[in-house]
Amino acid sequence: MEGHQRNLYLYDRFNARVAGVSRDDVPTLRHWSDELGLTFPLLSNTSGYMGMLFGALHKGIPMFARRTVVIDMWGKIRYISDGSPDYREILLLLKKLHEEEGRP
Repeated sequence: MEGHQRNLYLYDRFNARVAGVSRDDVPTLRHWSDELGLTFPLLSNTSGYMGMLFGALHKGIPMFARRTVVIDMWGKIRYISDGSPDYREILLLLKKLHEEEGRP
């Protein structure tokens, strides 16, 4: 989360937005947002619906994995990666998508 916060100005240059999704409740997310100084939204998804939508549920284990998902402006999933985010890889993809949109 803190890495995404540090990169917000770069994401903004590529017209990208960040949101965190968690199965935690709203008060818990508010605490973490304040504690980490996050300025992007954290979404509470206690039912786990979004985790199932993006395939973050481990088979046979009632637990979700940490996953980074990049969705383009048309709603198409362009990138999925498990574990901690690879910020360089994300920024290179965002640059490529930005160029595909015909923006300098």
